[in-house]
Amino acid sequence: MKKIVLVLLQAFLQSICCTSLRFIKPNVVSLEVSTLSLSAEVSLQCGEQYESEQIHWQRNGMIIPETGNGISIAVEGLRGGNFTCHNANGDFLNYTLLLVHPITLPNAVLLAQSTDKDFISCTARNYSGHFHCSWKWDPRRTQRAVVHFSAVRKQSPINCNLDSDSNGLSCSDADFCPYSEEALSIKLRVLVRNIFRLEEHQLSFFLQDIVRPDKVKVMKKEENVFEWLPPETWSFPCSFFPLAYQIKVLPKNSDCDRTGNRVKQIETNETQYEVNVQKPYTLCVRAQDPLTKNAWSDWSRHHQ
Repeated sequence: MKKIVLVLLQAFLQSICCTSLRFIKPNVVSLEVSTLSLSAEVSLQCGEQYESEQIHWQRNGMIIPETGNGISIAVEGLRGGNFTCHNANGDFLNYTLLLVHPITLPNAVLLAQSTDKDFISCTARNYSGHFHCSWKWDPRRTQRAVVHFSAVRKQSPINCNLDSDSNGLSCSDADFCPYSEEALSIKLRVLVRNIFRLEEHQLSFFLQDIVRPDKVKVMKKEENVFEWLPPETWSFPCSFFPLAYQIKVLPKNSDCDRTGNRVKQIETNETQYEVNVQKPYTLCVRAQDPLTKNAWSDWSRHHQ
């Protein structure tokens, strides 16, 4: 698709404020506004190669009176639009998706908070350089879409692919070396929209800070003796990528997060444990990187 040429932006303000136009990607631009109480005029051009043709335009599929290769359209509030240009026969020639980004309004409109402060949550299962970032949409936003995303470390781009449900990204840092100190953080940027409102989210993190092991598989070795191995997805060798384990022995059918006097809890680097309890019980085990002491894995539970 040929790139739309945006030749002019003139803002007529109802109050003291400012606007600017930002290029997002080919055929997609954002009108950055500091308030929604304004009317801005944006000039669009179908394309230099169409100067000699009779051009008419549509806004969101509806014919508008403006004609010619270059037109000026008014944008009020969040009323952006998908502008398409057509020749005299009605053939589609080009388009511009014009979004509106309120840069000074609260940013928690399209996404729901995944943690206390962030709208995007990232995790890595190991130190391979692969990581996954996810978000939750506000359920009230039904015409939502991911507009653009990028991840970089310093100036090197990181390859990311959008999940099929548009709820996350799967990324791989091909230049990441797990055997050296991680000196530079990853910068993630995700732009989402609902109808024509644009929202931008940014996150900065080190891979070592988002590592969370997968669940361990607990196996019964003999009566009251259990063992486990590091998750199959964990980095090897274990001498360089150790794991610590938290063990809980609880009353039968208890939830692993239960606390109290009847709960026995220990932490160990061993992969075997003998339970010294005569009554029926529940054994829970989870793993953590002891060097970073970040997130624990989910619990693995065994009822005895």
